[in-house]
Amino acid sequence: MRRKIAGTVGSVLLCALLLAGCSNGASTANSTAGSSQQETSSSTAASEVLSKEEKERKAALEESARKFKSAENYRESGEYFKAYSLYQKVIEDDSNYTEAQKRATEMLDLYWKQQDALVEQGEYQTAIENTASAMSFMGLTSPLDSGIELEKTILQVAEKLAQSGGFSNPKATMKSFPITGSTPIFYINIECDNINGKALSSLSSDTIIKKYDELSDKMNESIFKASMGFNSILLGDIHSNGNWYSVFNEKLTVRTDEEQEELDNPSTSSTSNNGYSTGGPGVGKKPSKSNSSASSGTNKITQEHRNALSRAESYYHDMDLSKAQVRRQLEFEGYEKDAIDYAMKNLT
Repeated sequence: MRRKIAGTVGSVLLCALLLAGCSNGASTANSTAGSSQQETSSSTAASEVLSKEEKERKAALEESARKFKSAENYRESGEYFKAYSLYQKVIEDDSNYTEAQKRATEMLDLYWKQQDALVEQGEYQTAIENTASAMSFMGLTSPLDSGIELEKTILQVAEKLAQSGGFSNPKATMKSFPITGSTPIFYINIECDNINGKALSSLSSDTIIKKYDELSDKMNESIFKASMGFNSILLGDIHSNGNWYSVFNEKLTVRTDEEQEELDNPSTSSTSNNGYSTGGPGVGKKPSKSNSSASSGTNKITQEHRNALSRAESYYHDMDLSKAQVRRQLEFEGYEKDAIDYAMKNLT
């Protein structure tokens, strides 16, 4: 009987051990399978990421190759600026990168030689149209943003026109004049020693206005018309021997360098949040006596009030902005409300 019981117990223990072993084996198998699936999933994800990067790199190289080929075509056809621009876009991974950079430098040099030759030959409008074409190709609205001084040709033409009008040793500079809700206007200021050998301080107002108008007409014909496709470029002020000469509505205003500095760098209260300030024809001129004495709702008329009115007159008369647009522009430039109200009340 004891033997039978012992045999039965032994059988039970043996079965228990066998069952435990099977259970552990299944668990190990399941764990191994799960681990294998995770590794496969991770490997697949990594492969997909790598594949995406390879596709992007391949696409970038193909686009770079197309740009290089287009640049070659422009180079052969003599369109040097377009060739320059596309050579610049060839990426470093491209086998043609080094050659592209070399040719970009060559193309830009040829472009400037071409432009300089046109200016020297008096082909002003063609030279300006080339500048407009270059800006359009680069997607620019301002020549000042090109990074390669595209405005140089415009300034060279302005200097040639000024010289032909009797302005001695003219030097042209350009200034951007942003307008809210519109493309900016650009003004070209002319620095000169004298006009036809006579200091501007010795000339009558009528003579200076006449010379200014003559130069303005020339610039409108050669520069403004050719640049209308991308910007308005107009004559700004004349600077000579420490004075600024501004013509507005056939009236001459003369400002000293100190007065001009105050106008270009007004007090914090009259500067826009982005620190922008600007001049332009007519800006900073003192209002007429009738305007100066007009009531503004305050007993004290400050320089800020006068500057706001001068700007408002320039916007309203020179640029044909509506009064609502003028108010918004003055607000954009950061003028105080009472100065804006004064300007709008006295704007006629």
